[in-house]
Amino acid sequence: MKSLRYIFLFGIVLLLFSCNKFSGNQEIPAYLRIEPWDFSIPNNDYDNYGAATQSITDAWLYVNGSFQGCYEMKKHEDGVYAQIPVLEEGEKNLTFYPGIKMNGISSTRIQYPFYKPYKIKHTFVQQEIGTINPSTSYYDIDSTVLTFKLMEDFENENNIKLFRLDTTYAELNVIRHDEDTNAWMTPSDPLHYRSGHFHLADSTLRFAVATGELTGLPHDGRSYVLMELDYKCSSDFLIGMYIKSSLDGIMDKDLYYLRATDVWKKAYMNFTPTIIENYNAVYFKIYFKGAVLEGETGDFYFDNIKLIHN
Repeated sequence: MKSLRYIFLFGIVLLLFSCNKFSGNQEIPAYLRIEPWDFSIPNNDYDNYGAATQSITDAWLYVNGSFQGCYEMKKHEDGVYAQIPVLEEGEKNLTFYPGIKMNGISSTRIQYPFYKPYKIKHTFVQQEIGTINPSTSYYDIDSTVLTFKLMEDFENENNIKLFRLDTTYAELNVIRHDEDTNAWMTPSDPLHYRSGHFHLADSTLRFAVATGELTGLPHDGRSYVLMELDYKCSSDFLIGMYIKSSLDGIMDKDLYYLRATDVWKKAYMNFTPTIIENYNAVYFKIYFKGAVLEGETGDFYFDNIKLIHN
């Protein structure tokens, strides 16, 4: 008898859910096909903004100010895009925020705070697919939401801001695209095509470099301090921070490992928690370290390093 009661209750629940699912026109969606983001720097101002490299993987969608979801650009047979159903009809105001993978990890996706949202009016028609081609750029540097604390593109050989920690480590060399095809060449400006390079072999099996002293970084908990980095490396490498404390001296904190890659990739690294935890530090330095085993060789290429905060 008890089992019959459960079957009866289950049938009522199923009926209620079925009625809710299929009742009303709101259950017939329209669709959006969101193409990959187009990215540019304001006014083609390379001197102030650096290279126009990006790795925007997601679109965070708001319809008339209401959050709809975060959608990843995925590879399909006919291209890379996100296609989503939306239970809307008629003309709406759409806002798309560029999304990235923080620290190169898929589970830590955020709206990138230094890229502008893309806004557009769109008319939804049930069962029809509307195509969106979003574009974005950095916020203006004279705004309150963007400050470049450090920028290194290796184009000016007297402008290197990464310093070798020990003379027994591999030296940082500036290479040109016409000398080494692994060097980065900025797509938007073929005149800028130098990269930083470490070659490990023989008795030099490690490299370790750091920035100069970084002070005045925000630690109020409301600001991001992020680093952009283009890289191509034959082995994994480490990113961390030296933290100078008036009480404890210099602390060495390993933060992130980035995997080897045979193609150029872009990473967005988050230093915000470390800076907040050490808000009374005298200064910070960001370092890069890598190594190979004896008998192996390794090449590590870096470009377009930007430390940004708001």
